[in-house]
Amino acid sequence: MADKTKIVLIDDDEAFCLMVKQKLKETGKYEVATSTDPKGAEGLIQQEKPKLILLDVVMPGRRGDDIVKSLKKEPGTKKIPIIIVSGKGEMIYNPKKDDYDWKPHTDLVKNRGEIPDCRRAEAFAEAYGVEDYVGKPLALELLINIIEDVLKRLKPETPQGEEDSLI
Repeated sequence: MADKTKIVLIDDDEAFCLMVKQKLKETGKYEVATSTDPKGAEGLIQQEKPKLILLDVVMPGRRGDDIVKSLKKEPGTKKIPIIIVSGKGEMIYNPKKDDYDWKPHTDLVKNRGEIPDCRRAEAFAEAYGVEDYVGKPLALELLINIIEDVLKRLKPETPQGEEDSLI
């Protein structure tokens, strides 16, 4: 396949970045640029011009939801689909369990407004304003399925010849 889909992955876990990059490369469908520095997210995205962004939420120095807000404000990046890939996925399944330190009263939730009682990834993605959400740990095959689903869902919305005008 000559035309590979460009993906940017921003996650502070270097081992996770390497693992995802390798697995996506093995499919022969994707070219992946990664960064463990969330502060340079927009610069990397402008440079790489991806068709899709995989983004962690909780990172040192800058949160993923701040990056989403910034990208959605810019004409050149607002239409790039984003999938949140976060270790805080336990909130989808156990949003009120005391074992977890990310509850509806934390700063992240306060800054986003009221959070729904999310038991489905779709509801959580909608709360973030992104195309999909997957919690870590995850099976990489699941991530690939989600990536393919998001790209397939969004493809009809991009008129022929406008692919390069997104950036």
